[in-house]
Amino acid sequence: MKKTELKTMIREIVREEVRMELRTFLKEYKTKTVKKPIKTVKKSKLQVNQKYSNNPTLNSILNETAQNTDWDTLGGDAFTTQNMSSILDNQYSNGQVTDNQMVASMGVNPESVPEHVTDALTKDYSQLMKAMDKKKTGSPL
Repeated sequence: MKKTELKTMIREIVREEVRMELRTFLKEYKTKTVKKPIKTVKKSKLQVNQKYSNNPTLNSILNETAQNTDWDTLGGDAFTTQNMSSILDNQYSNGQVTDNQMVASMGVNPESVPEHVTDALTKDYSQLMKAMDKKKTGSPL
């Protein structure tokens, strides 16, 4: 038996099996279709659009964000200043995160990161920030 003949036979067998399974699946699907209830949205408050920006697109997005309250209970609980320490404790250990921890949290092997990237992660940027603040305010710190 040639290789092409074997491939053709396998294709035909697979095609028949898939066709039989699809038929049974479609029969089950047709008998089990249930109409989903339509969700109605009730407006509990009169939504007043505020003018946050002169850009109409940005303004509509900001109004939508301000009126949407899904974000305030991420994870089931409201995020307040009372639970900020628990949130930060999950991200940082002893107030410091090492460059290897940061790289690993991004799903990258710390050993494969180039040296110039790890240098940038461990560099002390405090002097740079002071210089930027000085230039922005125009006064020495």
